[in-house]
Amino acid sequence: MANRAERLELIAEADVAPDLARRAKLLEAEIGVWAADGPTVEPATAAPVLTPPELSVDHLRYGPLIAETGARPIDDHGTLIAEIAGLEVARVVEAEDGSGPKLDVGVGQADRELQGFIHGHLDDDTNLRRAVAAVLEHRRPGSAGHPLTRLGRQRWLRSVLLDDPRLVGLDSLEPLVPLRPRTTLLGDEPSAAAGPDAVVVCSVGVDLDLLPEAVDYRARDWPDAELVVVVPERDRGLATDALAAVVPNLRVEAMAGPWDPAEPGSR
Repeated sequence: MANRAERLELIAEADVAPDLARRAKLLEAEIGVWAADGPTVEPATAAPVLTPPELSVDHLRYGPLIAETGARPIDDHGTLIAEIAGLEVARVVEAEDGSGPKLDVGVGQADRELQGFIHGHLDDDTNLRRAVAAVLEHRRPGSAGHPLTRLGRQRWLRSVLLDDPRLVGLDSLEPLVPLRPRTTLLGDEPSAAAGPDAVVVCSVGVDLDLLPEAVDYRARDWPDAELVVVVPERDRGLATDALAAVVPNLRVEAMAGPWDPAEPGSR
């Protein structure tokens, strides 16, 4: 196009400009980022990607219990959680009486509190198995209308790939710690995993932060790896392909959502 811009200049608040500057440098595009502090505007200095906190030993000891119930232990930015088909069904929290960590079972904070009142007499193994069974009843192909299928679909996509990384041409995958703590089950943050020479980032729907988040995952965990962005078939054409041109060493994969009637991973 005759009026095609060759450079983009971004002016942002001083508290977010450093993150934008880092992400801009990871793209194959001419982007300048400026930090605005009142009437003053100056070039932003790129901030490093934050290093996630380590899981405590007390949290890690719940890992075998979670795995034995059929759920997957996940480091959720310094908190150990139990996921089944990508949905959080329990998390390790610090007891209010100061006695140390405990396993709270439930989907979300309100459900964990309710489960504590109703099933607080049950041991952790029994309580968690009940939650896993209840979620699996609805978290399956063809059940897209149930509320439990609408939560954490990014992580649901990731769970399918963790079980079968060959769907994206890889031999193995391990979940990556989120870039930041989650604040809600309804968030649209991408979900990531890493395999041999590849960082895989899963997303669902229209997410304008998808590629910036994806390049941050790669910069934090494996800068030289191939970046594989995975989205449902229906979401591929929304923006991903057009924006992919500005990200080096990027591959976009589309797959059927595990909540759809189609077989998960079919193309």
